[in-house]
Amino acid sequence: MKYWLLFVGLSMPAFAYDPDPEQVLRFEPSPFQNVQLSCERDKHIVPKRSELQLDNYALLAADNGERVAIVTLTNTASGQRIFNQDHIVAVMADCARMLPQAFEIRLAPRQQTTLQIHFGRTLQPVLQLISSQ
Repeated sequence: MKYWLLFVGLSMPAFAYDPDPEQVLRFEPSPFQNVQLSCERDKHIVPKRSELQLDNYALLAADNGERVAIVTLTNTASGQRIFNQDHIVAVMADCARMLPQAFEIRLAPRQQTTLQIHFGRTLQPVLQLISSQ
């Protein structure tokens, strides 16, 4: 019986996952990561003040306009803090500023974590992420 199941399992055609090329995320260069941009548009959209430090980030984009960031952050406070979409802002190529989609994460004192943040679909690429620190 075992051999019969093995034969049936091996004789079935293998179906490979073929992702839609429009939805595949690719890393984008981040030449403006440590540069002071002088964008005047949407200057009133600023990240909420916090004791969370944005250590590093990598930007990803898909051909369909999906924008994602992989961010590493540290809670520099001596107590637990909550980090959410209000604490980070993306500066887009047209100098507009955009908040990410809603999320929330709790960080212990001095805890560092890496997470994925989604900005939705937009034609403009992300130039830079900014936080209050």
